[in-house]
Amino acid sequence: MVLEPLRRAKRQVVDDLRADPYLPYILLAALLLSSFWIWHRLPNFATRDERWRVVDPVEVLATVLDDPRPGSVSEGVGYWRTYGSAMYLSALALIPVLVVALATDALPAFADMGRHLDVGFWTHWLRTPAWIWTWSVLPVRLANVAMAVGCVYLCYRIGTVLRDRATGRLAAALLTVTWALLILAHEGGEDVPSLFFLLLSLYFAVRYVETGVDRLFYWGALAGGVSIAFKLSGGVSAVMLGVAHLQRARRSEDGFVNGAVRPRFLATGVLIGVVTIGAGYPSILFGAPAEFAGRLARAFGSKSEPHGWLVQPSWWWILRSYLHGVGLPLAVALVGGALAALRRVREDSLAADGLRMALVGVGVYLAVFSSWRYVRTHHLLPVAALLVVVLAVGLARLRDRRPAVGRAVVAVLLVTSAVYAGTGTLAYASQPRDQAVDYLRSEAGANDTIETYTNDPQDAAVPHTDRVEARFGVGADSFEFRCPEYVVLNYHKSILYLAPDSWGKRAEVLSNDAVEEHVRTLLAEDTYPYEIAGEYGREPRFLDGKGRAPMYQRLLRVSVRPRTIQYGDPQDMGVDQYTVVLRRTGPCET
Repeated sequence: MVLEPLRRAKRQVVDDLRADPYLPYILLAALLLSSFWIWHRLPNFATRDERWRVVDPVEVLATVLDDPRPGSVSEGVGYWRTYGSAMYLSALALIPVLVVALATDALPAFADMGRHLDVGFWTHWLRTPAWIWTWSVLPVRLANVAMAVGCVYLCYRIGTVLRDRATGRLAAALLTVTWALLILAHEGGEDVPSLFFLLLSLYFAVRYVETGVDRLFYWGALAGGVSIAFKLSGGVSAVMLGVAHLQRARRSEDGFVNGAVRPRFLATGVLIGVVTIGAGYPSILFGAPAEFAGRLARAFGSKSEPHGWLVQPSWWWILRSYLHGVGLPLAVALVGGALAALRRVREDSLAADGLRMALVGVGVYLAVFSSWRYVRTHHLLPVAALLVVVLAVGLARLRDRRPAVGRAVVAVLLVTSAVYAGTGTLAYASQPRDQAVDYLRSEAGANDTIETYTNDPQDAAVPHTDRVEARFGVGADSFEFRCPEYVVLNYHKSILYLAPDSWGKRAEVLSNDAVEEHVRTLLAEDTYPYEIAGEYGREPRFLDGKGRAPMYQRLLRVSVRPRTIQYGDPQDMGVDQYTVVLRRTGPCET
């Protein structure tokens, strides 16, 4: 009985793969694009968030090992920040690493990943063996890859139900070449899992409108609850389910009012969703309400504050992140598809019902984001996926009415988007920071010191070795006495000191004449015995005395160069990966 829904799902997948000869190739393409060079940056992290998602379940393990009693689980969950159901997903992915750690007496080192509040970021990273980081982060990323392929399949299912298999194929193919999805499949996090369950909820909502079977609505509430448990923005699933309920009520034989006013039915759906959310957040399930309250406060409070590196209005962030996430041709098509769909939402058809649900979801997301002071690409991932469904329905209709035009538009969109997304995906094999790390790993000797100046190893371009000496401020004081064999200057904590104060808020904060002089002296290669051994990444414009590019050029660049923001996170703003490695060529003067 419990396994029957899984058996039905398996039968549906098998039937689709047999009935549609193109579907396996679309899913294979999604798998290859999502997983290409999936080991990038290891044993370092793609983003700060990825580190904490991996560490979350280990915090509980470490707390239990330190004090093995029932209450330790609750204390471990409240140790720092637990991000919902991502902790469960990471815990499952880390089971093989835990088994190996137990078999090799490496459990203390593994558990140390979960003890980080009393140590700095560098100590936390370096004291944990590289193999533990690598094989902890990698399976979490692979779980996201699996979810990304699942998202593509769900788009296929939604398009097929709304219209036909050709529409489903088109929706799946367009999502496969959506760069925002591929970015987030390459890092461990909650965005892709939340999208998977959001799309699953939408699928059940469409099936409920089609059939009127209450069970499908309940399944939609369950999937929506899981989406929220992964990421609070998954709450839009509840709005789309509400729209589905009203649309089904319009078709009720008892009339709209009687079909809509069903207290017991609605209460059951709400209860399923609430219980699912409660079970999905470890802080609720295991009795750490203060941590959950803090999560809510951060979610609703921090977004109203401007980002500390770049202060721009919300429309700029939304437009920039949207253009980056889908590329210029697909961005234009998605907007055009949405506008065209607005003229068809009054139709009485299942396709129109699906369009209404998707467009309402997009509208809610954009209304919320418009009040934020910064919006990243990963925030807009659900918007892109919903618009892909809308566009697929519109293109399928265009292809039926005007076959030649429709086929040409589809071909242009798929080719240009595949080039854009494919270029970005291939770039994972040549990350500037990874290139710097590879150079240092091959050239630095066993006793050579590597000096760098960032507070967080996630931002650094250095190997995982005790030869690294991280200093939390760039300065000339005692440099000639330290005399490291290598110096690594990264953009945001070294090179950005050279930018004029007008370059941005962070450049203004970093304004320091003494530090600026030290960085210039190192790069000039005429005072200290150092030479530039390598420059990696796009050189900042201010190094050549150029001002910021005009706004339209910056927005255009992010829509035609997928490497501009490799991860879609604000710590990687275009040139943020720019790295300079300096090598000592002689003894330092004392």
